[in-house]
Amino acid sequence: MPTRTIRTVTEAEAARRVEEIIERRARCGDPDREKLCDEPVELVAYLVGHRRVPTEVLRCDALDALVLLEYARRAVPVLPGRLDRLEHRVLTLGIEAGLSLGELAAPLGLRSRQAVQHRLLRHAAAERGASRSEVAERAARRAETRERAWLDRHGSDLLSCAGRLLAHRDLLAGAAAAGDPAFGTSAEAVSEAAPGAEAASGAGAEIAEAFDELAESLSRVPADPRDPRHTARYVTRTRHLAARLRLLLADLAAAGAAAAVPAGHPVHALLARTARLAAAHQSAAAPPPPARSRPAGGQRQPVGTPGTALR
Repeated sequence: MPTRTIRTVTEAEAARRVEEIIERRARCGDPDREKLCDEPVELVAYLVGHRRVPTEVLRCDALDALVLLEYARRAVPVLPGRLDRLEHRVLTLGIEAGLSLGELAAPLGLRSRQAVQHRLLRHAAAERGASRSEVAERAARRAETRERAWLDRHGSDLLSCAGRLLAHRDLLAGAAAAGDPAFGTSAEAVSEAAPGAEAASGAGAEIAEAFDELAESLSRVPADPRDPRHTARYVTRTRHLAARLRLLLADLAAAGAAAAVPAGHPVHALLARTARLAAAHQSAAAPPPPARSRPAGGQRQPVGTPGTALR
C-alpha cells in the first residue's frame, strides 16, 4: 500500500475553515445549527449527519471538511479508524452533491482525480474487510461467492453478536472513558457509573459514537436474507456491519475498554466471540491470494510442512 499523503494544514487555516462553515450554515438557515460546535472533528461529524441545506452549501462544506480532517490527522488525538470513516463519508457526500474527483483532490493534498479514486477504493476495501488497497478492492469485488456461502452459515450469529454487543454500549463507553484522564482511571468508575450515563468527552464519547454507527448499520440489514429480492442488499449491508464491528473492536482495544471491565463479566466472552466471527468474515470476504508460479526446471515446490495435514 502506498504511503498516505497528509496535507499540512496550519491551525490558522483550520480555524478559518471552521468559521466559514459556521457562518455558511447560519446564512442558509440550517435548521439543526444549534448543534454546531467549533471543534474540527466534531464539526465534520455534524456536517455529514445534518444535510438539510442547499446542495451548494453541501459542496462547500465537503471541501472544508476534508481540510479539517487533514488538520486533525496531525493535530487532534483521535482513536484509530474514526478519521478514515469520516473521510469516506465526506468524500461520498461531496460526490453526491456534484463535486468532481478533481475538485476533491486539492483539499486532500492530492494531485489527480485518480488519486482520489484510489483513496475511495481503499476506504471501500476497508469497509469490505480487505486490506486498504485499490488493487485488493477491485479483486474483492469479483470474489463474493465465498462470502455469500459464509454468510449463509454464520451471518445470523454475526448479527446476533452485534445486537448483544449494542446492549453493552454504555458499559464499554464508560470503560473506555475510565482510561481517559479526563474521566478517571479505576475499574470501579465503570461499575459504579449510572446506567445510561455517557462519557462526557474523549475516548468514551468516540466509542459511544462508534456504537451509534453500528446500531445504524444493524438496522439497515434486511430481516429476511432468504427473500431473493433482498439477497444482494443483505450481503452488502452485512458486509458494512462487519466492517463497523471490526473498527469498533479496534477502537475498544486501543482505548483499553475490556481491561477496565471487571473480570468475569459476560461481555468478555461476547467480545471474543464477536472478534472471531468478524475475523472469519473478513477472511471469507477477502479475495484469494495470487496463484504461486512454478519454480524454474518444472519442479513443484513442497507445500506445507512435514506432519501438517493440508485442507
